[in-house]
Amino acid sequence: MFNSLLKRSIPRISNSKIDRLSFYRTLFIQTQKTPNENALKFIPSSIKILPSKDYPTLEINSLKDALSSSELAFKLFSINDPTKSKRGIKSILFGYDFITVEKYAAETTDTNFVEDQSSSSTWALLKPEIFAILTEFLNSGQSVLSKEYINKLQETKDKENELNEDEEDIDEVVELIQELLVTRIQPAIQEDGGDIKFVRFDEDSGTVYLKLIGACKSCSSSSITLKNGIEGMLKYYIDEVKNVEQILDEDAAEGSENKDSVDFESGVGSGNAKTAQSQTVKSNESYESPIPPSL
Repeated sequence: MFNSLLKRSIPRISNSKIDRLSFYRTLFIQTQKTPNENALKFIPSSIKILPSKDYPTLEINSLKDALSSSELAFKLFSINDPTKSKRGIKSILFGYDFITVEKYAAETTDTNFVEDQSSSSTWALLKPEIFAILTEFLNSGQSVLSKEYINKLQETKDKENELNEDEEDIDEVVELIQELLVTRIQPAIQEDGGDIKFVRFDEDSGTVYLKLIGACKSCSSSSITLKNGIEGMLKYYIDEVKNVEQILDEDAAEGSENKDSVDFESGVGSGNAKTAQSQTVKSNESYESPIPPSL
Protein backbone atom coordinates (compact mmCIF):
# COMPACT_ATOMS: atom_id res chain seq x y z
CA MET A 1 0.00 0.00 0.00
CA PHE A 2 2.75 2.41 0.99
CA ASN A 3 4.76 1.55 -2.14
CA SER A 4 1.79 2.20 -4.42
CA LEU A 5 1.19 5.62 -2.82
CA LEU A 6 4.88 6.45 -3.10
CA LYS A 7 4.90 5.61 -6.81
CA ARG A 8 1.87 7.85 -7.40
CA SER A 9 3.37 10.82 -5.53
CA ILE A 10 6.72 10.77 -7.36
CA PRO A 11 6.46 11.85 -11.02
CA ARG A 12 8.50 9.97 -13.55
CA ILE A 13 11.46 11.78 -15.13
CA SER A 14 12.24 10.89 -18.72
CA ASN A 15 15.73 9.82 -19.73
CA SER A 16 16.17 12.98 -21.83
CA LYS A 17 15.46 15.16 -18.80
CA ILE A 18 17.88 13.16 -16.67
CA ASP A 19 20.60 13.58 -19.31
CA ARG A 20 19.92 17.32 -19.47
CA LEU A 21 20.07 17.71 -15.69
CA SER A 22 23.30 15.72 -15.60
CA PHE A 23 24.75 17.95 -18.32
CA TYR A 24 23.91 21.09 -16.35
CA ARG A 25 25.78 19.71 -13.34
CA THR A 26 28.88 18.76 -15.29
CA LEU A 27 29.28 21.98 -17.32
CA PHE A 28 32.15 23.98 -15.87
CA ILE A 29 33.71 27.06 -17.46
CA GLN A 30 37.31 27.77 -16.52
CA THR A 31 38.69 31.31 -16.76
CA GLN A 32 42.32 31.76 -17.75
CA LYS A 33 44.29 35.01 -17.80
CA THR A 34 46.26 35.92 -20.92
CA PRO A 35 49.33 38.12 -21.41
CA ASN A 36 46.86 40.77 -22.60
CA GLU A 37 45.22 42.37 -19.55
CA ASN A 38 42.18 43.24 -21.69
CA ALA A 39 41.51 39.65 -22.80
CA LEU A 40 40.31 36.58 -20.91
CA LYS A 41 40.19 32.98 -22.11
CA PHE A 42 37.08 30.90 -21.25
CA ILE A 43 37.39 27.10 -21.45
CA PRO A 44 34.16 25.02 -21.18
CA SER A 45 34.92 21.64 -19.60
CA SER A 46 32.68 19.40 -21.68
CA ILE A 47 31.96 21.31 -24.91
CA LYS A 48 33.91 21.91 -28.10
CA ILE A 49 33.27 25.32 -29.61
CA LEU A 50 34.09 24.46 -33.23
CA PRO A 51 32.77 21.36 -35.04
CA SER A 52 36.27 19.91 -35.46
CA LYS A 53 39.97 20.77 -35.17
CA ASP A 54 40.07 21.24 -38.94
CA TYR A 55 38.01 24.41 -38.62
CA PRO A 56 40.09 27.60 -38.43
CA THR A 57 39.70 29.82 -35.40
CA LEU A 58 37.15 32.56 -35.97
CA GLU A 59 37.68 36.14 -34.80
CA ILE A 60 34.64 38.43 -34.76
CA ASN A 61 35.16 42.16 -34.31
CA SER A 62 31.69 43.68 -34.64
CA LEU A 63 27.96 43.12 -34.20
CA LYS A 64 27.60 43.14 -37.99
CA ASP A 65 30.00 40.20 -38.37
CA ALA A 66 28.34 38.38 -35.48
CA LEU A 67 24.93 38.56 -37.17
CA SER A 68 26.11 36.38 -40.03
CA SER A 69 28.38 34.02 -38.12
CA SER A 70 27.38 33.37 -34.51
CA GLU A 71 24.38 34.06 -32.28
CA LEU A 72 26.57 33.53 -29.21
CA ALA A 73 28.97 36.25 -30.36
CA PHE A 74 26.03 38.57 -30.99
CA LYS A 75 24.83 38.09 -27.41
CA LEU A 76 28.31 38.69 -26.00
CA PHE A 77 28.65 41.91 -28.01
CA SER A 78 25.41 43.15 -26.44
CA ILE A 79 27.13 43.39 -23.05
CA ASN A 80 27.65 47.02 -22.01
CA ASP A 81 30.44 48.35 -19.83
CA PRO A 82 28.68 49.84 -16.76
CA THR A 83 31.57 52.25 -16.16
CA LYS A 84 31.29 53.80 -19.64
CA SER A 85 27.65 53.20 -20.62
CA LYS A 86 28.73 51.80 -23.98
CA ARG A 87 29.60 48.46 -25.58
CA GLY A 88 32.13 46.63 -23.42
CA ILE A 89 33.33 43.82 -25.71
CA LYS A 90 35.86 44.63 -28.45
CA SER A 91 36.41 41.23 -30.09
CA ILE A 92 35.68 37.51 -29.67
CA LEU A 93 37.82 34.58 -30.78
CA PHE A 94 36.34 31.09 -31.12
CA GLY A 95 38.89 28.28 -30.92
CA TYR A 96 38.26 24.56 -31.03
CA ASP A 97 37.90 24.26 -27.24
CA PHE A 98 38.09 27.85 -25.97
CA ILE A 99 36.62 31.34 -26.31
CA THR A 100 38.70 34.48 -25.91
CA VAL A 101 36.84 37.67 -25.04
CA GLU A 102 38.63 41.00 -25.39
CA LYS A 103 37.24 44.13 -23.76
CA TYR A 104 37.96 47.75 -24.58
CA ALA A 105 40.96 49.24 -22.83
CA ALA A 106 40.38 51.89 -20.19
CA GLU A 107 40.44 55.50 -21.35
CA THR A 108 41.84 58.06 -18.94
CA THR A 109 44.04 61.15 -18.72
CA ASP A 110 45.11 60.45 -15.14
CA THR A 111 48.91 60.29 -14.92
CA ASN A 112 48.68 58.06 -11.85
CA PHE A 113 46.37 55.62 -13.62
CA VAL A 114 47.22 51.92 -13.21
CA GLU A 115 45.94 49.82 -16.14
CA ASP A 116 46.02 46.47 -14.31
CA GLN A 117 43.84 47.73 -11.45
CA SER A 118 41.29 49.31 -13.79
CA SER A 119 41.24 46.19 -15.96
CA SER A 120 40.57 43.95 -12.96
CA SER A 121 37.72 46.14 -11.73
CA THR A 122 36.12 46.22 -15.19
CA TRP A 123 36.39 42.45 -15.57
CA ALA A 124 34.70 42.07 -12.19
CA LEU A 125 31.65 43.78 -13.72
CA LEU A 126 31.77 42.07 -17.12
CA LYS A 127 32.56 38.47 -16.11
CA PRO A 128 29.20 37.67 -14.44
CA GLU A 129 27.33 38.64 -17.61
CA ILE A 130 29.76 36.71 -19.81
CA PHE A 131 29.39 33.62 -17.63
CA ALA A 132 25.60 33.89 -17.69
CA ILE A 133 25.46 34.16 -21.49
CA LEU A 134 27.97 31.34 -22.04
CA THR A 135 26.24 29.01 -19.58
CA GLU A 136 22.75 29.58 -20.99
CA PHE A 137 23.81 29.28 -24.62
CA LEU A 138 26.09 26.25 -24.24
CA ASN A 139 23.48 24.45 -22.14
CA SER A 140 20.90 25.00 -24.88
CA GLY A 141 22.81 22.69 -27.22
CA GLN A 142 22.84 25.21 -30.07
CA SER A 143 25.74 25.36 -32.50
CA VAL A 144 28.14 28.21 -31.76
CA LEU A 145 28.59 28.87 -35.48
CA SER A 146 25.60 29.64 -37.68
CA LYS A 147 24.65 27.30 -40.54
CA GLU A 148 25.23 30.16 -43.00
CA TYR A 149 28.79 30.63 -41.80
CA ILE A 150 29.56 26.90 -41.84
CA ASN A 151 28.19 26.60 -45.39
CA LYS A 152 30.20 29.60 -46.58
CA LEU A 153 33.33 28.23 -44.92
CA GLN A 154 32.85 24.85 -46.57
CA GLU A 155 32.41 26.49 -49.97
CA THR A 156 35.65 28.42 -49.45
CA LYS A 157 37.48 25.23 -48.46
CA ASP A 158 36.18 23.40 -51.53
CA LYS A 159 37.38 26.19 -53.81
CA GLU A 160 40.81 26.20 -52.16
CA ASN A 161 41.09 22.43 -52.58
CA GLU A 162 40.21 22.73 -56.27
CA LEU A 163 42.88 25.41 -56.74
CA ASN A 164 45.46 23.29 -54.94
CA GLU A 165 44.68 20.30 -57.15
CA ASP A 166 45.11 22.42 -60.29
CA GLU A 167 48.49 23.78 -59.17
CA GLU A 168 51.29 21.44 -60.16
CA ASP A 169 54.04 23.43 -58.48
CA ILE A 170 53.23 24.32 -54.88
CA ASP A 171 55.84 26.51 -53.20
CA GLU A 172 57.84 24.24 -50.91
CA VAL A 173 58.99 27.13 -48.71
CA VAL A 174 55.37 28.15 -48.03
CA GLU A 175 54.55 24.56 -47.10
CA LEU A 176 57.46 24.46 -44.67
CA ILE A 177 56.43 27.76 -43.11
CA GLN A 178 52.86 26.55 -42.62
CA GLU A 179 54.08 23.25 -41.21
CA LEU A 180 56.20 24.98 -38.57
CA LEU A 181 53.38 27.38 -37.71
CA VAL A 182 50.94 24.49 -37.21
CA THR A 183 53.21 22.15 -35.24
CA ARG A 184 55.49 24.45 -33.25
CA ILE A 185 54.04 27.95 -33.00
CA GLN A 186 50.24 27.81 -33.12
CA PRO A 187 49.78 25.63 -29.99
CA ALA A 188 51.74 28.13 -27.87
CA ILE A 189 49.84 31.09 -29.29
CA GLN A 190 46.45 29.44 -28.70
CA GLU A 191 47.46 28.60 -25.14
CA ASP A 192 47.61 32.36 -24.54
CA GLY A 193 44.13 32.89 -25.99
CA GLY A 194 45.17 33.99 -29.47
CA ASP A 195 46.05 32.54 -32.85
CA ILE A 196 48.28 33.23 -35.82
CA LYS A 197 47.43 33.13 -39.52
CA PHE A 198 49.77 32.89 -42.47
CA VAL A 199 49.12 35.67 -45.00
CA ARG A 200 51.90 35.41 -47.59
CA PHE A 201 55.62 34.93 -48.24
CA ASP A 202 57.68 37.39 -50.29
CA GLU A 203 60.42 35.41 -52.04
CA ASP A 204 62.39 38.50 -53.10
CA SER A 205 62.86 39.89 -49.58
CA GLY A 206 62.47 36.63 -47.68
CA THR A 207 59.71 38.21 -45.58
CA VAL A 208 56.91 36.17 -43.99
CA TYR A 209 53.71 38.16 -43.38
CA LEU A 210 51.60 36.92 -40.48
CA LYS A 211 48.45 38.08 -38.75
CA LEU A 212 47.94 37.81 -34.98
CA ILE A 213 44.36 37.56 -33.72
CA GLY A 214 42.59 37.20 -30.39
CA ALA A 215 44.45 38.11 -27.21
CA CYS A 216 47.76 38.36 -29.08
CA LYS A 217 46.59 41.03 -31.53
CA SER A 218 46.71 43.96 -29.09
CA CYS A 219 49.02 42.44 -26.50
CA SER A 220 51.92 44.67 -25.42
CA SER A 221 54.36 41.77 -25.82
CA SER A 222 53.18 40.71 -29.29
CA SER A 223 56.08 42.43 -31.09
CA ILE A 224 58.58 40.63 -28.84
CA THR A 225 56.88 37.29 -29.49
CA LEU A 226 56.82 37.98 -33.23
CA LYS A 227 60.49 38.93 -33.53
CA ASN A 228 62.28 36.96 -30.82
CA GLY A 229 60.10 33.87 -30.92
CA ILE A 230 58.41 33.35 -34.27
CA GLU A 231 60.97 35.04 -36.51
CA GLY A 232 63.84 33.33 -34.71
CA MET A 233 62.29 29.88 -35.12
CA LEU A 234 61.39 30.31 -38.80
CA LYS A 235 64.86 31.67 -39.66
CA TYR A 236 66.50 28.84 -37.71
CA TYR A 237 64.75 26.09 -39.69
CA ILE A 238 64.24 27.70 -43.11
CA ASP A 239 67.14 29.37 -44.94
CA GLU A 240 64.87 31.38 -47.22
CA VAL A 241 63.19 33.25 -44.35
CA LYS A 242 64.96 36.53 -43.53
CA ASN A 243 62.28 38.53 -41.76
CA VAL A 244 58.79 38.31 -40.22
CA GLU A 245 56.26 41.15 -40.33
CA GLN A 246 52.85 41.49 -38.72
CA ILE A 247 49.87 42.37 -40.89
CA LEU A 248 47.31 44.58 -39.17
CA ASP A 249 43.57 44.41 -39.86
CA GLU A 250 43.55 47.39 -42.21
CA ASP A 251 46.49 45.99 -44.22
CA ALA A 252 45.43 42.34 -44.43
CA ALA A 253 43.19 42.82 -47.46
CA GLU A 254 46.11 44.04 -49.56
CA GLY A 255 48.07 40.81 -49.22
CA SER A 256 45.34 38.19 -49.19
CA GLU A 257 43.20 37.22 -52.16
CA ASN A 258 40.50 35.49 -50.10
CA LYS A 259 39.89 38.13 -47.43
CA ASP A 260 36.52 39.02 -45.95
CA SER A 261 35.34 40.91 -42.87
CA VAL A 262 35.27 37.58 -41.07
CA ASP A 263 38.24 35.25 -41.46
CA PHE A 264 37.15 32.49 -43.84
CA GLU A 265 40.67 31.51 -44.88
CA SER A 266 42.00 28.23 -43.58
CA GLY A 267 45.13 30.01 -42.40
CA VAL A 268 47.51 28.10 -40.21
CA GLY A 269 45.06 25.56 -38.89
CA SER A 270 44.13 23.95 -42.17
CA GLY A 271 46.49 21.03 -41.64
CA ASN A 272 47.16 20.69 -45.37
CA ALA A 273 50.86 21.56 -45.27
CA LYS A 274 53.22 18.72 -46.12
CA THR A 275 55.82 17.42 -43.72
CA ALA A 276 59.04 19.44 -43.75
CA GLN A 277 61.77 18.01 -45.94
CA SER A 278 64.99 17.21 -44.12
CA GLN A 279 67.27 18.72 -46.75
CA THR A 280 65.79 22.21 -46.32
CA VAL A 281 66.01 22.24 -42.53
CA LYS A 282 69.18 23.68 -41.10
CA SER A 283 71.48 21.31 -39.27
CA ASN A 284 72.61 22.07 -35.72
CA GLU A 285 76.27 21.95 -36.77
CA SER A 286 76.09 25.29 -38.56
CA TYR A 287 75.01 27.15 -35.42
CA GLU A 288 76.77 28.16 -32.23
CA SER A 289 73.88 26.83 -30.17
CA PRO A 290 72.19 23.48 -30.99
CA ILE A 291 69.00 24.60 -29.25
CA PRO A 292 66.40 26.10 -31.61
CA PRO A 293 64.50 29.26 -30.58
CA SER A 294 61.30 28.79 -28.64
CA LEU A 295 58.26 30.96 -27.93
